Amino acid sequence: MAASDPKPIVSTRNDDPDVEERIDAFVFALGDRIDGLQELELGGRFEPLREEALAFGAESAELGYEPLSAAASRVAAACQERNPESVHKSVVDLTELSKRVRSGHRGAA
Repeated sequence: MAASDPKPIVSTRNDDPDVEERIDAFVFALGDRIDGLQELELGGRFEPLREEALAFGAESAELGYEPLSAAASRVAAACQERNPESVHKSVVDLTELSKRVRSGHRGAA
């Protein structure tokens, strides 16, 4: 990893055996979930995007990915404002954070 590469994000619950399988499933499905959010954004479907972002954020928080949860909350807030530029920026930010989550997962090697 180059010095300018963003730092990987690891779950704060990474050592919790009670959620290990859920974290694995969450990270493995992350690309598809982000793709779905991007499709909603591209289609201008702000209300479904807001609802999905809220659910995604809640699950992210539950699994120890607070930065991802906060980013999902920003997506939902941008959707509430109905500002296409803000929505796009927040989805891009969420996408970038999701890459850091994937790179921080033990299965990323």
